[in-house]
Formats: sequence, structure tokens, C-alpha cells
Amino acid sequence: MGKVTFLPSGKSVKARPGQTLVRLAGNARVVIPQRCGGHASCLMCRVVVESGELAAPTALELRKMPEQDLRQGIRLACQAKTTNSDCTVRIPESRLKSVVAAALERQRMENEE
Repeated sequence: MGKVTFLPSGKSVKARPGQTLVRLAGNARVVIPQRCGGHASCLMCRVVVESGELAAPTALELRKMPEQDLRQGIRLACQAKTTNSDCTVRIPESRLKSVVAAALERQRMENEE
């Protein structure tokens, strides 16, 4: 049994081989955005494997993801499955969230002046 750590939250969860990252994230109360219910059609659940390993990409993942992304460790969390090895995956921050966070920080700085 391996362990999956989700960044940036740092939450970890034990994983049996063959479990998807989306399911494990739900168990750890970590949100991975998705709209398609795990069918690899929305491509919103991309994560970056920072260390460790996952099972080889599924046929569906190979069809949907650019080969360059897969080489760089970018996987679809709805398709990527665990092995017996530990791994760490980063959930990229949504663009909207980062824009809102920057605006709030600017407003906070202005209020302090």
C-alpha cells in the first residue's frame, strides 16, 4: 500500500493500487476540479506528478493528453491510478482563484496604507 500526498494542501492518504487520484483526493477532502464525472472529457483534473510514480497512462488518457504533457508528469486525476509506491501530486491553482487572491491582496495592501 502506498501513500499519495496532495500539494499545495499537504494532505496525505493511504492508497491501494489501482485507485484513481480523484477518488483519493475526495477521501482526503482535497478538491480536484472536474465536470465530466471521471470520463476524461473536460480535462479539468490535470495534476502534476512531483515525485514517485503512478500506473501507466490509460488508453483514454493517452488519447486525450498531449504526449509532451505526459512526459512532463502531467496526468488526468480521473484516469491516473496508484501503484504500491508513494507519490506526491500538485493540483494547479485555478486561474480565477489566483486572480481573485491577487486582487484581495492588493486591496489589503491599499487598506494598510
